[in-house]
Amino acid sequence: MPFPTPTEAFATAISQWEGLWQADPNDAGNYARCADGTRKLIGTMRGVTPDIYAAFQGVDPCSVTATEMQSNVTLELAAQIGVQNFFNGPKFNQLTWSPLVAIAVDIGWGSGPGLAVKMIQQLIGAVPDGAIGPQTAALLDQYLAANNIATACDQLTEARINFYLSISQPGSSNAGFRAGWLNRANWYLSTNPSPCWWDSWRGWAPTAPAVTSRPDA
Repeated sequence: MPFPTPTEAFATAISQWEGLWQADPNDAGNYARCADGTRKLIGTMRGVTPDIYAAFQGVDPCSVTATEMQSNVTLELAAQIGVQNFFNGPKFNQLTWSPLVAIAVDIGWGSGPGLAVKMIQQLIGAVPDGAIGPQTAALLDQYLAANNIATACDQLTEARINFYLSISQPGSSNAGFRAGWLNRANWYLSTNPSPCWWDSWRGWAPTAPAVTSRPDA
């Protein structure tokens, strides 16, 4: 069975962890940043914020409506936006596609690609500057060749969990999101009993064909 492509990885994570429509006023992502500097509460569909949706469509975020997003942001479109903004945009497509990179792009979906890049750079011993270039790509390949991939994925997940814990202390504005964030992070652990996310990556090795050469990457 082939390993998931980037598009498939986004679609699976979005389907598993993102609800349909939500417009919680306490969630900063639900607000559109208007051209005049004001913010407008619109909402989020399948994890796609109004700003991200507007940028993908090339329109002013404040021209977007809740009805439009609920109608247009299908699972397929959400995954397409994920690949464009959180895989190709930050240059994760320059790295060997692997379960480790799949976890990193999911971190970027929720917390920003810059943080996701820094986390994987810290893991592999690259300069954590948040930008992917030849050094990061080369060090990742060396790291994948020298380390057990399941252990590597669990270590990146542990770093993700620690980050979530640090920004969601009881009483903080993010405290209400802590449980959901931790559940999503723990979903990627290789130690979860089957059936689990890891099942789709069993048998992966650095010599496996890079998915980045496939059309949807």
